[in-house]
Amino acid sequence: MLKSTDQTAPFSSEPAGVHLPAGLPSSRALRQAQAALPLAIRWAFALLLLVLLISPMLPLIYQAFIDRSLYEAGGAVTFDNFRRLFSDPSFQSATVNTLWFSIIGTVVSTVVGFTAALLLERLDLPGRKTLKILFLAPIFVSALILALSWSMLYGPSGYADLLLRSVIGLGLPNLNSLGGMAVLSGVSSAPVSYLLFAAAMSNIPSTLEDAARAAGASPLRATFSIVVPLIRPSLLYCVMLNFVLNIDQLAVPLIIGGPARVQVLSTYLYDNGIAVRADYGLVAAAAVVMLLIIQVFVVGQKYALGDLRRYTTVGGKSLRRGLVPVGRAGWAISGLILLYIVVTTLIPSLFLILRSFTSFISPLIPITSVLTLDNFKLIFGYEAYVRSIINTIIVSVVGGLAATFLTFFGGVVAYRSPPALRRLVETSAFIPRAIPGIVVGIGIFYAAVIVPGGAYLNGTLVILMIAFTIRYYPTGFAMLGPSVLQIDRDMERAVRVSGGSEWRAIFAVMLPLLKPAMVGCFLLYFVSFFKEYAAASFLFGPDTAVVGTTMLQLDMMGNLGPTAALSVVTLVLTLPIAIFIYARD
Repeated sequence: MLKSTDQTAPFSSEPAGVHLPAGLPSSRALRQAQAALPLAIRWAFALLLLVLLISPMLPLIYQAFIDRSLYEAGGAVTFDNFRRLFSDPSFQSATVNTLWFSIIGTVVSTVVGFTAALLLERLDLPGRKTLKILFLAPIFVSALILALSWSMLYGPSGYADLLLRSVIGLGLPNLNSLGGMAVLSGVSSAPVSYLLFAAAMSNIPSTLEDAARAAGASPLRATFSIVVPLIRPSLLYCVMLNFVLNIDQLAVPLIIGGPARVQVLSTYLYDNGIAVRADYGLVAAAAVVMLLIIQVFVVGQKYALGDLRRYTTVGGKSLRRGLVPVGRAGWAISGLILLYIVVTTLIPSLFLILRSFTSFISPLIPITSVLTLDNFKLIFGYEAYVRSIINTIIVSVVGGLAATFLTFFGGVVAYRSPPALRRLVETSAFIPRAIPGIVVGIGIFYAAVIVPGGAYLNGTLVILMIAFTIRYYPTGFAMLGPSVLQIDRDMERAVRVSGGSEWRAIFAVMLPLLKPAMVGCFLLYFVSFFKEYAAASFLFGPDTAVVGTTMLQLDMMGNLGPTAALSVVTLVLTLPIAIFIYARD
C-alpha cells in the first residue's frame, strides 16, 4: 500500500494534501505548503510569460490614446492621434498599398508553396530531395539579403536589366513597383507555405485519391476534389500567416519600394518613428490599426475553419502514402522547379557574392577589371561595422540560449501541469505570432520607457534579446513542445518514487532526453536572431547596432559593395548552421 501511494505522489499538480511526497516535514501545514509550492511556481511562471509576451501591445495601446509622449506626466485621454492618422493622406495611401501588397504577396506565396509541395511531396521526381533543400533555402536567408540581391540584379539599373537592354533592346518589368515588391515578398515566404502544405499532405492517405481515380476522375480533378478540401485548415492558416508576414515586411518595401516612393504601413511607421521624425502618438495609433487588421484576419480564419474534426484523415487504419510515378514527364517537372530556384534564389545569391568582390559591376565593364577586396577591408576596418557583427553574434548566442531555456520551462509547465495551466501557456506562447516585428520593437521601446528601471535597458543588447525572444517564441515553442509531449512520465515518476524532488526529475530525466530538440531549438533561435532587423530598427543604440540595421543604413547611403560584403559575412556565419538543421531533420 505504501508503494502505491508513493507512485502517485510525485506529480503534485493536484490540490495540496491529496498525495504528499515522501520526505516532507512532519508539520501538516508545512507539508501542504511545500507540496503546493511547485504548482504555485508554475502559475507564477505562466503569468510572467503571459506578461512578457503581451508586453509590446499594452504600452502601445496606452500611447495611442494619450495626448503626449507616455513618459511625460499629465497625459489626458484623447482620440486626436487617430484623427490625425486617418486624415493623413500618406497613411491612407500606405494602407491601400499595404492591402494590395499583402494580397498579391500572399497569393504568390500560397500558389508557389502549394504547387511545389504538391509536386515534390506527391510525385516521384528525379532529384526530389535536392530540389526540396534548394527550394527551402530562402527560409534561412534574411528577406533583407534577398531584397538587396534582387535589387542589384533585377532592379531598373540592375545587371540583368542592363544586360538584356544591351543584347535584345528590352529590359525587365519594373521591380521598383508595388507589383515587384509583392512578387519578391511572395517568393521569400514561399518556403514557409511549402512546409505548411507538405505537413498537411503527408497525413492524407493515398486511398482517398485512389478511390477518386477508380471512379473515373482525372489526376487533376482528384487533387482538387480530395487534396484541396482536406488541407483547408493549412490553406487558411497559410493565407493568414503569409498575410501577416507581408504586413511585417520592412526590408522589401524599403529597398524595392523606397526608390519609387511606394509606401506601406511598415515604412510609414519607420519614417514617422525613426527616419523622418519621431511622432510617438501617430506611430502608436498606426501600430494599433496594424494590429487590428491582423486580428480581424485571425478571427476570420477561425470562423472560416469551423469544426476542425471535419478535416480528420489520420486514423488507426491509415496507410503510408507512396509517391506517384510520372515517368519521363518527371524530368520536365524537375527542370521547371530547378529553373524557378535558379532564377529566384541561386543567381541572385551568387550575384550578391560576386558584387561583394567588385568595386562596380556592369555588363559593359569586364568583371576582371573591377575585382577588389576593398569592400571587406572597409567592413573589417571600420570599428562600428565590426561591432555590429560582434553584437549580432552575442545577441544570437546569449539571447538564443536564454530563449531556449525559457522555451524549455514553458514546455515543462505546459505539458506537466493541469489543463487550465496548459491552455494558458499554450495560448500565451502563440500570441506574438500575430504581432509584426516592427510593432514588437515599438512596443518594447515604450514598455522600457514606462516600466520603472526599464530606461536602463534602452540602447543595450539586453532589450534586443528580449524583443527577439518575444518575436520568435511561437516558433521555438512549436519546435520544442512536441518533444516534451513525447517523453513518458513514468521515468519522472521513478525519480520521485526514489525520493528525488520534482526539480530533480526535470533536470535528471527531461533535460538530458530533450538535449537534441533543445540544440535544434537553439540553432533555430540563433539563425532567426541573426537575420532579424525589423524589431531592432526601433531599439538599437550607437553601440548596439546589429548586422541587419547596419545593412539597411549602408544600403540607404548607396554603399552597395560594403552592403554585399556584409551580406556575405552573414551568409557565411548562418548557412553552415542552416545546413546542420537540414541534416538533423
